[in-house]
Amino acid sequence: MPRRPALQQLNRQLGAAVARSDWEALEKLTASLAKNIPLLAERGAWNALEQTELLQLRKIHAQAVKICSEEKERLGLHLGALQANKEGWVAYAALGEYDSEGYQA
Repeated sequence: MPRRPALQQLNRQLGAAVARSDWEALEKLTASLAKNIPLLAERGAWNALEQTELLQLRKIHAQAVKICSEEKERLGLHLGALQANKEGWVAYAALGEYDSEGYQA
């Protein structure tokens, strides 16, 4: 496949995965980028249109890194809160208590 259409396809796929916060797709696409960008680069100098697509891909990839970092931080805070309240959760579970939605705590 010529480089420009390959870059356009990667741009579309990565952009869609970022928009959906699709972590599995982002993982696969990141692996694909790591494998395919060097292969595409081996074909010689990038022309102006290819450079534009490559810059767009870098921009979208930077967005992906940002949302992944934000999600990592959010999950870290959530796990920290769970850990901080662990004794309470264990006590509720031992008593067979239920929360306001009917779930066992």
